[in-house]
Amino acid sequence: MVEWPGRCAHCNQEIADWADAGLLDRRWVHKTCYATARNDAANKGAVLTELKSPAERGTHLEMPMLIFLLMFHFGLGGAVAGWIMLDQGKSENLAIALMVVGIVVPLVGIAGVAVNIISRRRIELIRQDLDAVGGWRPGR
Repeated sequence: MVEWPGRCAHCNQEIADWADAGLLDRRWVHKTCYATARNDAANKGAVLTELKSPAERGTHLEMPMLIFLLMFHFGLGGAVAGWIMLDQGKSENLAIALMVVGIVVPLVGIAGVAVNIISRRRIELIRQDLDAVGGWRPGR
């Protein structure tokens, strides 16, 4: 998910201006810290990946959203299966276990979806901040 307020992975300072920050390997980085890290990597003969716009972090939130939605739906399916097994007099221990799992897993799924929605909203606020200053550019 998206840490808030955003902190630079290199210097651990809070990011005040999103136009002066970027995304490097799923972590927030100031552009100046990125330049320092890129120079250090070049001196060692390594190549550092390009700095991306902070708004691209939203694409990293798609798979967790899918997983939490699947947890919600399959968890409810497990609860229904446990209820049916209990109602038909089948294995009571298995039915109760299915019902417990079928109640806990959807709650975790709902919590995950809520956190994901909040994270997506924060990314949208970052995108709006960037649009207000004319967009994001790799160098400044």
